[in-house]
Amino acid sequence: MTPANPTTTTEGNQPRTSPAPDDPKEEIMSHPTNPSHPAPQPNETTGSVISLSEIFVTINMGVNAMPHPGGYVLADRNDIGVGGGFAMLKAASRMGAAAEHAGIVGNGVWGSIIREAMTTEGITHTGLDRLDEDSGFRVMLSDGGRRKTMIATFGAEAHGNPDAFDMIRPESHDVVHISGNTLTNRTASAVYAFLRREDEHWHDYPNEALGLGLMGDGVGDSGIGGGSDGGTGTGTDTDTDTDTGATGRRRYQMVFNPTGALMQHVNESLLETLVLDRPIWSCNKQEARIIAHRLGAPITEPEPITVNGNTDAAMPELCAMVGEILKAPLVVRTGAAGAWVWEPERAESGPVHVPGHAVKAVHMQSAGSCHTGALCAMLARGVPLVDAVRVANAASALAVERAGGNLGGEPECPSYEEALSLANRELR
Repeated sequence: MTPANPTTTTEGNQPRTSPAPDDPKEEIMSHPTNPSHPAPQPNETTGSVISLSEIFVTINMGVNAMPHPGGYVLADRNDIGVGGGFAMLKAASRMGAAAEHAGIVGNGVWGSIIREAMTTEGITHTGLDRLDEDSGFRVMLSDGGRRKTMIATFGAEAHGNPDAFDMIRPESHDVVHISGNTLTNRTASAVYAFLRREDEHWHDYPNEALGLGLMGDGVGDSGIGGGSDGGTGTGTDTDTDTDTGATGRRRYQMVFNPTGALMQHVNESLLETLVLDRPIWSCNKQEARIIAHRLGAPITEPEPITVNGNTDAAMPELCAMVGEILKAPLVVRTGAAGAWVWEPERAESGPVHVPGHAVKAVHMQSAGSCHTGALCAMLARGVPLVDAVRVANAASALAVERAGGNLGGEPECPSYEEALSLANRELR
């Protein structure tokens, strides 16, 4: 391949031949998630989890109070960690998958910290090494409250050229993960090029885009899929694979984690391309509502709340509306309550609620990355989506009980055997 620039080179990559560990009896596979759709056994071949996301260093500092402009405070606690897509890959690796980071890693102090962390967690770097620039970092200030203040500086991970992912060639059982944060800087051009290259049906893009109301200036006045009423449109997808929920365009599965950045910062053309590629969308409830607003899905506003403050009653409508407009599988996490799953081939029966697990949280951060990593790892094993979510729910529940000892308090993903044991226990 041609390097992204004269100062960029590829790392000496090893073939991805890591076999899956011997599995314990996977009882969860024998419990149908829907009586009319029994869950099949997982594939014998296990794929890799490949992330196109960014990884950067996090410098965590604990302060008694945030400084005023021009002021001075002393941090009484500090540590250095690795953030971005690292937590998702770490979870996938701990769940037994061969985890690969396809993003760019820089050359310097921060890049060295990232490489050491990936080696420790068994994550292979199959992306580019940039020799003329270090990786970026984030300074996270915490005053003990639930919210943190972040100062970011981008590095090599955010400065990819359109050919940055040209060497990434997923195989049939692999799962490719994309984070919304990667779509908000220059590396987004590489994601766009990857999507267009990997989609075997992009020669039909103009006709399909016309059918979905996507051509013209931006996404149109009504949003993606919109007719004049802002509804979900009448476009059809004749390539849907009813066995897997995939579109038939790719030989592997793709999981997209939108993050809140999707609402304001993602280029319209890139968003159109992503929507038409039909990945599995994995997000929390707040992100699902942001997607609905961005794409013009007609959801109820304001969000319905019951007398006890619960908002779960609105989840079936939210999932169905967002799923219909995406025309792709959708997973919406709701914390301890579990997650909701909407699949195109089962649209008539509505979203499926996959229960969570009540645990005592000791973490300061969301377990969303653990959930997504576990989900990707299970999909790479050939597990059906609903069953994959069931195991991911168990993994994230265990994770919030065992937050790391660092200042960030990140949840620690359990092993595959631990997560599977909890998931099976709930089915008995």
